[in-house]
Amino acid sequence: MTHDFIINTENVNEYKYRILTGGIDFEQYLRNPVVLYLHERDSYKNKGTEVIGRCIKLFVQDKKLIATIEFDENEPFSKKIADKVAGGFIRMASMYADVIAASSEPELVIEGQLYETVTKCKLVEISIVPIGGNDDALKLSKNDGQVKLNKLNVKNEDMADLKTIALALGKAADASESVILDTITGVKLAAETAEKKVIELQAQIQGINTTSATTLVEKAVKLGLIPETLKASQIKAFDGDFEGQTVILTKLIADKEAANTQAGNVDKIKEVVLNGKATVPAGTTDGQETFDYLQKHDAVKLSKIREDEPAKYAELAKAYQAGVRHKA
Repeated sequence: MTHDFIINTENVNEYKYRILTGGIDFEQYLRNPVVLYLHERDSYKNKGTEVIGRCIKLFVQDKKLIATIEFDENEPFSKKIADKVAGGFIRMASMYADVIAASSEPELVIEGQLYETVTKCKLVEISIVPIGGNDDALKLSKNDGQVKLNKLNVKNEDMADLKTIALALGKAADASESVILDTITGVKLAAETAEKKVIELQAQIQGINTTSATTLVEKAVKLGLIPETLKASQIKAFDGDFEGQTVILTKLIADKEAANTQAGNVDKIKEVVLNGKATVPAGTTDGQETFDYLQKHDAVKLSKIREDEPAKYAELAKAYQAGVRHKA
């Protein structure tokens, strides 16, 4: 009974190193291609039963070292192991080799590897094992030639990096991974909360700015500084430079209002002159329009009061008789 097993792959094994298949020297092994069980050579009660079979073929395929193993079914213990292999109860094989050369070159290091890559080694023996050191060293299917396995992801814990991360988070250098993860989760949550608040605040500020911009633009339109048709585009201009647009438009509005105030004062003076009131002292109010003042400076108005407001005229005359006089 023969079965094919993968003896080596170039993946990282259980011991965190890997062996390059092309560097395995199996020439000497093929001179005495023994197959053992669990790498045991002399632990069985009956000497010789440690050899349960032989390797009748070794070949490389897709960087895998594959062995065709023939079991010694004439020996009870070997037959027992052969039956477990045939029944699918044992599916792994393992090789024992002497390391000849190793390398730490970056191009030979892959993820999950903690030790040097074995570039050259000498194959000593092959064993059938229940659990091997290489997760991919499995029995091959005789039917389709495919490897039947559930590949495990071996986690690589770089303690130096964990210490650096722990210290950066304000934790002790020997903080556990769960503490570090909890802290990172808390930092992430705090960052997300802060970002949400910033977005909300930005929205509030944008709303205030839009209201302020709309008020200024509408005022400018009312004063004739901006055409009604350009109102929307002018408000939009505040998005790119709110402060700059505010300064410019505020100055234009202030100048326009000042100009309008000055023009209004001129119009009032003109109205007074046209109504024959040029001699009226600036700031005169109704309380200063005494009988004495009107008969001297505005007889026309005094006559009008007499005709239109006889009661007021009587009060003014009474005050005059009482001695009330206008003081310039």
